[in-house]
Amino acid sequence: TQPVQCSKCGRNNIRQDEDVLDTWFSSWLWPFSTLGWPQETADLAYFLPTNLLVTGPDIIYLWVARMIMATLEFRNKIPFDTVLLHGMVRDEIGRKMSKSLGNSPDPLDIIENVGADALRFSIIFASPKGQDSYYSNSILETGRNFANKIWNAFRFVMMNIEKIPGLPAFSDLKMELVDKWIYSRLNRTVRKTKSQYENLRFNDAANSLLEFIWKDFCSWYLELSKERIYATAPMQDQLTVKYILLDVLQNSMRMLQPIMPFIAEEVWQKIREFFPMKEEAIVIAAFPKIKTSLLDHSSEQIMDYIRDTITAIRSLRKQVNIPPGQNIDVVIKVSDNEDLEQLNLYHSYFRKLARVENMRAGIDIRKPEHCIATVVKNSEIYLPLSGLVDIDAERNKLCKQQDKLKKELDIVLSKLNDRRFLDNAPESIIEKEKRKHEEIRTKLDKIDQLIQEMN
Repeated sequence: TQPVQCSKCGRNNIRQDEDVLDTWFSSWLWPFSTLGWPQETADLAYFLPTNLLVTGPDIIYLWVARMIMATLEFRNKIPFDTVLLHGMVRDEIGRKMSKSLGNSPDPLDIIENVGADALRFSIIFASPKGQDSYYSNSILETGRNFANKIWNAFRFVMMNIEKIPGLPAFSDLKMELVDKWIYSRLNRTVRKTKSQYENLRFNDAANSLLEFIWKDFCSWYLELSKERIYATAPMQDQLTVKYILLDVLQNSMRMLQPIMPFIAEEVWQKIREFFPMKEEAIVIAAFPKIKTSLLDHSSEQIMDYIRDTITAIRSLRKQVNIPPGQNIDVVIKVSDNEDLEQLNLYHSYFRKLARVENMRAGIDIRKPEHCIATVVKNSEIYLPLSGLVDIDAERNKLCKQQDKLKKELDIVLSKLNDRRFLDNAPESIIEKEKRKHEEIRTKLDKIDQLIQEMN
C-alpha cells in the first residue's frame, strides 16, 4: 500500500522521489552500454549480439530477462542465444555462501595456500552442470594434487629430454605398443573434451583430463618410458620417447588451459623451447585437432588387458604385504593363444611396473599350491607364496583380522536387528550402519577367501 503519512514526523504531505531508478536499471543496459552506445562503435558492431551468458539461476528475472528486453528495445536484437545457469556455491551444510553469513572464505587466501589453478580445477571438478556445489577445504586437495602431479611429471620430462640431442620427425619415430596406445588415448581425449567444452560440460572435461593426464600419461606412459629415455637406451628409442613425451604433454596443456591457465602456460612455454609450435602463447593457441590415423583400437585393447593384469598383480602383492621393491614370480592361466602372445611379448612391462621376475603363462597350466589368485578378463592369475612370505605367520595375521571383523559385524547386526534402534534412530544413522555392515561383510569375504587359498 502507498504510505499517506511520514512514519517519523507525522506529516501527510509526502511524495515519492522522482529521480530514482530500479536497482538493476544500469545492468539492463549492459550488453550494449559497455560497447560505446549510443554511438555506433566498432565494438558495438562486433560484439553485439554475443552467443553465451553465464550466470546463476537466482537472477533470471532481475538481470537476464531485463537485458533481453532492453536490448530488443534499444537495438532490436537479442543480446545472446545461450544462457548457462551454473549452480550456487554452498557451504558444507548447504547454506548459500554470503558475506552476511560469514561462511564464505576469501579466494585470495585460498589462492595463497593452494594456487589459483588448484582452486579453479577443484570447483569445476566438483560442480556438475547446473547443480549446486558444496565447498569445503577438503575438495581443494583434488586440484592441488593434480597440479603437483602435472608439475612433477613436467620436471621429470624436461630434466631428461635436455640430455637427448635433436628432435626426430614424426615419420621417423620407432613406436611400440605403449606409444601407439598413448597417442590413441590422446586423440580420444581430444574428441571427448572438445565435445564437452562445446556442450558446456566443464566438470566432465575436468574429469576426462584428470583421467588422461594423471592416469594414462603420468601413471602408465611416463613409467613405461623411463628405461627408454635414459642414456643407456638406443638413441632411436630416446628420440622417439622425447618426441612423444613433449607432443602429448603440449597437447594436454592445450586441452587443460581453459581450466588451469597458469600451469598450462608455464609448461607449454618451456616445451616450446624444444618442440616447434607456431603460436606464441597457449592462450591464443588452437585446440588440438583429432588425428584419426592415430586412433588404434587394437593397441588400446591389448594395453587395457596388460594394465588390468598388472593392476591385479599389484593388488595381490598388497594383500600379503610384499614390499614394493621385492621381485616375484607369477603364474597365469589364459584362455586363448592371443592373450598368451601378449603376455610373452610385453613381459618387460610386468617387470617394470609389477616387479615380476619370472612369469609362467599357458592355457593348460594348473593352479600352484599355497597361492592367492584373482581373475582378469578370462585369465586366472596366481601368486605363489612359498618362499615369498611366511605362510603360517600371514595366515595367523589374517585369522586375527577375521576375528576382529566378526566382532565388529556382530555389533552392527545387533543394532540393525534391534527394533527400538530402527524405530528411533535418524534415517542417516541407520543408513550409516547399513553401509558399515556392507563394508565389513566385503572385507570379511575377502579375508575368508585368502585364508582358504593359503590352506
